[in-house]
Amino acid sequence: MSDDSDHDAIGDLTKEDEEGTNLSGSSVPLRTNVAGASSMVERVPPKFVPTPFPYHFQVTLKIDTLSDMGWGRGHLFTERYDTIDGSKGNTMTNDDITTGSDEKSVLDNVPENWEVRVPLVLPGEVVKARIFKNFDSHSEADLMEVIQPSEDRVEPQCPLAGTCGGCQFQHMKIDRQREWKTDFVRRGIVAQAIQGYISLNSINEKLFPTVGTDEIYHYRNKLTPHYQAPVKMGDDEYELEAIGFQQILSRKLVDVEDCPIATPAINIKFKETRRSLHEQAKNGLLNNKKRRRKNRRSRNVDVGATLLFRQADNDEDGNPVVVTDYNEYMTTTVKGIKFRYQAGNFFQNNDYVVPLMVDGVLEAALQPVSGSDSDKVPSYFIDCYCGSGLFALSASKKFKLCVGIEVNEKAAKEAGDNAKLNNISNCQFVAASAEALFTSSPALTIPGFEEQKIQDFPRDETVVILDPPRKGCSGTFLEQLFAYSPQRIIYMSCGPSTQARDAKGIVEIGGYDIVSIQPYDLFPQTKHVECLMVFEKKAK
Repeated sequence: MSDDSDHDAIGDLTKEDEEGTNLSGSSVPLRTNVAGASSMVERVPPKFVPTPFPYHFQVTLKIDTLSDMGWGRGHLFTERYDTIDGSKGNTMTNDDITTGSDEKSVLDNVPENWEVRVPLVLPGEVVKARIFKNFDSHSEADLMEVIQPSEDRVEPQCPLAGTCGGCQFQHMKIDRQREWKTDFVRRGIVAQAIQGYISLNSINEKLFPTVGTDEIYHYRNKLTPHYQAPVKMGDDEYELEAIGFQQILSRKLVDVEDCPIATPAINIKFKETRRSLHEQAKNGLLNNKKRRRKNRRSRNVDVGATLLFRQADNDEDGNPVVVTDYNEYMTTTVKGIKFRYQAGNFFQNNDYVVPLMVDGVLEAALQPVSGSDSDKVPSYFIDCYCGSGLFALSASKKFKLCVGIEVNEKAAKEAGDNAKLNNISNCQFVAASAEALFTSSPALTIPGFEEQKIQDFPRDETVVILDPPRKGCSGTFLEQLFAYSPQRIIYMSCGPSTQARDAKGIVEIGGYDIVSIQPYDLFPQTKHVECLMVFEKKAK
């Protein structure tokens, strides 16, 4: 299950540093009039560590690779290199740009192989960056200029790329984005040193390239912009400063008029709502008082809000429907099955890639059981963290019985209602934590299987689907899963790092083999990736 709060385009990179950064996503200089920081008088953040670089000290870097957050990891560049036009000799290095004795002294005292991390860059690029934070083992910097761009660099479609924190990769070709996501999954598995899957060859045999569609913009069917409390401009006159998403490296909002990864219908509705909100704010209609406690004292303060724009199935006339009320019910159709749910509840946010994910789960679930005398395929389907029933209902025609469990009572009820809506009679949904499924599951009420429990399912015919939040599965749940010992485990995750952690236990404690690893590009232009891992019980 993808965690909406992490996947929404609202700037998921938020740090303590409240200095609003100004980052460039293009190959042109962001600023051309900024000299070495040591010659400027600037307000240095109180907690800034002044070594090895002073605040806003400028450096030239060669980018080696990208981190798991999508940031460039580079080192000080001290050699001559070809300029963009192919000429040689007149390009500045760190030795050139820091001619003063103080500046040279700074560089002379930088530890060997010191790493500087910069967003919005690509491996192989030479860039100019400005230091804003030092750590024990590396520094972080703003991108000031791309001096020598990578062949993988493209012009972002959004004018706010590099300022808005919603997208991290608009400056990168889509093929390169997907290569990075595949490698991100690979690195997570390598880091766990899973028994039997320690070598790269053993992992690469199971890992497939990231799958996506051609819809790399205008695909997102849900958007949740924010606005802060209106600012008083005069007597009885107020103004909204921004309606949008968080800036990179800041909790401040950047004003967004149009989001290129959102569907066209959502952008139309968003613009209409923006105009209405600005008019309401001007007239003082958005001054919503809320009591807040600070330093043991409570006070009434004006607060902002988080908006919702979610695209549903078209209406009967074929017109787009965009829902803005969290409590309103909406319908989304996936591969012919209708899912009705409250707009504020979880459901995947990319109508183009979700069918590929459903196909991947069903294809894995219906593979013949390895080591069996015949081509026997599983008949029982258990969907943990089932939400509104996406995988269980999609699998219903292929399985004898499907059971789903979901901690959100409203979502569990929606799943049951969706079964009725689609005339599906072999699915049952339980409102409980996933941990309760194997220890206290209720008797089934499905006609023909009354009083049967999942403990009665033949293990060699049972597939368990896991689709947990980003934090992964709890240790208690995994222990119960191992004790239940189904033939096959299929694990979909929006957090490949925690998925790899859980995979270590599934293999080493549960006694399973990894069959396949398939990443999905559910959110192009961002660092987020969905991943499907398939496990088969080892033959005794």
